[in-house]
Amino acid sequence: MRINAFLCDTAEVVQGKIYALGAGWNVINVRSFPAVHRRLTLAATVSVPFTATNESHRFEVKLLTEDGKEYPIGLRMGDDGKPQPVHGVAGEFTMGRPPALVDGDEQIAPFAFPFDGLQFREAGMFSWVISIDGEETARLPMRVKLAQQA
Repeated sequence: MRINAFLCDTAEVVQGKIYALGAGWNVINVRSFPAVHRRLTLAATVSVPFTATNESHRFEVKLLTEDGKEYPIGLRMGDDGKPQPVHGVAGEFTMGRPPALVDGDEQIAPFAFPFDGLQFREAGMFSWVISIDGEETARLPMRVKLAQQA
């Protein structure tokens, strides 16, 4: 499968299309650390080949530090009632095979993953890693750095 992905301020999928605002960047400038980034959305289209339609596929997104460690992208309540870090989002999708789909054609599966309130303790290089069926398919680099003071 082939993935085309980008970072943007916000995006949503409506009727099979991605509607995005503030798209096409890879640097977050902050005034100081620790910093909270209000919203970031990872948007992607997955090209599903004819031979992979009518099958369930697993889509996973993780954020890694420059040394390859998983970086928390949020919090959720654990079984003990205390917040636990979330290191990835995942789900399953299936693309059907309509009668008019010709052998060799692809189906496009659009996705938008918003992340609100990402916290960064220090400057650094990060990578958004997208995997399909357990195999890394795309990697989007992103740098977090101090903004230049005027």
